[in-house]
Amino acid sequence: MSLPLMAFLAILGCSSSEPTPATNPSTSPKPTLSLAEELRMQKCPIGSLQGTATAEDYDQALDIAITKIAAQIQSSVTASNTAVKREQVSADGKEKIESSFEIQSNVTTQLRNRQDVHVQKTLTRDGLVGVVACMNREDAAKPYRQDYQTARDALVSSMAVLQMTSHPLEKFSNYDKMVEAYATYKSAVQILESLGFKDGYGDIEENYVKAQENYNDFKSRYKVYFEGVLEAEEGVKIFQELSKKIYLQTNQDTACEVGLVLSLELSDPKCKEGGLGVICTEVVALNGSSCSGETYFTLGATLKGAGRFDEAEAKSKIVNSIDKGNLLADWFKELGRWVPR
Repeated sequence: MSLPLMAFLAILGCSSSEPTPATNPSTSPKPTLSLAEELRMQKCPIGSLQGTATAEDYDQALDIAITKIAAQIQSSVTASNTAVKREQVSADGKEKIESSFEIQSNVTTQLRNRQDVHVQKTLTRDGLVGVVACMNREDAAKPYRQDYQTARDALVSSMAVLQMTSHPLEKFSNYDKMVEAYATYKSAVQILESLGFKDGYGDIEENYVKAQENYNDFKSRYKVYFEGVLEAEEGVKIFQELSKKIYLQTNQDTACEVGLVLSLELSDPKCKEGGLGVICTEVVALNGSSCSGETYFTLGATLKGAGRFDEAEAKSKIVNSIDKGNLLADWFKELGRWVPR
């Protein structure tokens, strides 16, 4: 073999033994799935609530994911509240629950038991962090199980006390407590059921209906009566003013069985000369009592009339002071407590 040919072959052999240049990392193919698409592929265990979110850092992404889980429970809260309120009106359009109520939920922006959320997956890409958070329904139900038990105990207690109470103010107050406890109880039941947990609630519902019926029977028999001094002009005026806001009955209408008896007392007018004429005053007292005579309260006031010429003129103007000042406003404030709702 000639020397030039051997040299050529040697050069060719050296060239073929050199390693293949490394590929530039910047030219590597990018993942075919976006961060959002890959996150959507992540699934929490069957039956769990799931929240998925992306943000610039892990803590922010986790907060958003947890808020999404809370929103799923919130939808149950809203639906249950609506259902409870709808039950205020029966099929024939009559009001079933006499008092309205509002239930405020605190799960809109945060979970009450955030510590029970666990992170299923964390992904990082292009300066973003993706988080998949999961919460099993048993954990999600924990706060509402507590609400349920607390409200159930309060409801059972308030129904029992309502049945035993005869004093009007105690009756009204315990009825309000019962309705409020039922609203919380019913909301907790609805949420637990929406999360897949069912229990026997029939006995409570039956007892609540009976308690409502007993209270409505009490209300139907409860009346506000007015007695005394209707022959006096001042008594007639006070009766007329009170009747504008409260339905009043007289003992002549029906015998007092259950309710509030309002008896009006008037003193004799006292008059004296003043620098601008004659001033006459009259003390008035409105007494509230039970049908059996138990005293509840006494509301007092002083009526005043002024005359430029004589006592007759001053006395005639006493009645004009009834609907002036704070007399009636103060009385209505107290009487409002004694009217069934």
